[in-house]
Amino acid sequence: MKQMEEANEILSTLNKEGFHAYIVGGAVRDFLLNRRSADIDIVTSAQPDEIRSLFPKTIQMNTEHQTVIVRLNSQLYEVTTFRGDSLQQDLFERDLTINSMAMDVEGNLIDPANGEKDLQGRYLRSVDPVKTMTDDPLRMLRVARFVSELGFAVDEDLMKVIYSNHSILHSVAVERVAKEWLKLFKGIHRQSAFKLLINSSMYESIPGLTLDKDVLNKLSRLDIDQDETDVVCWTVYCLVLNVDNANILKCLALSSQLIRDVNKRLVGYWLRTEQLWTNLSLYDTTIQVAKDIEYIRSLLGEAAYKGTELEQIWGLIPIHSRSELAITGRDLLNETNKQSGPWIKDELRAAEEAVVTNNCENEKECLLEWLERRRK
Repeated sequence: MKQMEEANEILSTLNKEGFHAYIVGGAVRDFLLNRRSADIDIVTSAQPDEIRSLFPKTIQMNTEHQTVIVRLNSQLYEVTTFRGDSLQQDLFERDLTINSMAMDVEGNLIDPANGEKDLQGRYLRSVDPVKTMTDDPLRMLRVARFVSELGFAVDEDLMKVIYSNHSILHSVAVERVAKEWLKLFKGIHRQSAFKLLINSSMYESIPGLTLDKDVLNKLSRLDIDQDETDVVCWTVYCLVLNVDNANILKCLALSSQLIRDVNKRLVGYWLRTEQLWTNLSLYDTTIQVAKDIEYIRSLLGEAAYKGTELEQIWGLIPIHSRSELAITGRDLLNETNKQSGPWIKDELRAAEEAVVTNNCENEKECLLEWLERRRK
């Protein structure tokens, strides 16, 4: 794996300077599962200032852990000073045994918590479940996320801790919750994960999310793709909640752009429930948003256009954005000798509609004449 090879360059640099360094956590787990890892984390005996002195491109993270981002060959790697006095103490601080393994530069596995055995047994277990889960309550939601992604069973002692302590999830920052929720929602074993949320009553304690048994059961039946975009996932979430706008997502501290994008799809979805696509509705919605809407309709068991069918309609529309319109606001000012004002926007919109609905050719003189007739 190229990423692991590049990460080993960082290990080698640290080792040459006399520091211990290891790849840890999810990257080791995914390597043993032959899965591609989204991130590669490294731990080291070096302090942050020592790490920064060894690499030309670094960023000091402002977190509770002493983490430095190292940029190498366009990739970013989190390099963190050991939590505790040793690698073993650092590994025992981690959430699950399958994430408590390390690998040195030569590829040797360091596994004091028997994570490889649990990985082979498809088992989620913590070294000290009470301390692990209560130190960072988000880890309880992460357990459900790993059930969703991997389909592993959960250790009985760990489940008892989740049953007894899930209420402290209320204290977790909503931004962290949103990230874990999306990963859980996209997992191929999401039905098992949602069942865990229901059986443990954890869903009652997740901050920022509006969940009940009915919502979770509906979501669990949706065959959403693992690689689906965040905007589609949040749109589906809103639709299952039966809301007509994405304002409910503001409490999750999601970006304004994402909320606007979800709203576009919600508006288009509700419009689509009333009518089939026309040149004008497809033009206003845009092809990508329309494709997302049709995909969502198919997820929800509703009749849906195929992507090729939408492409055919889109291809017949004379223009695909206002920038392609043959006239501008300046043309209207020159033609009418009127003062600038909101009327320009109205006339350009009328011209767009005329072209898109094939009531006028997209030619300057034709459009100016059409608008003049419209005024009269």
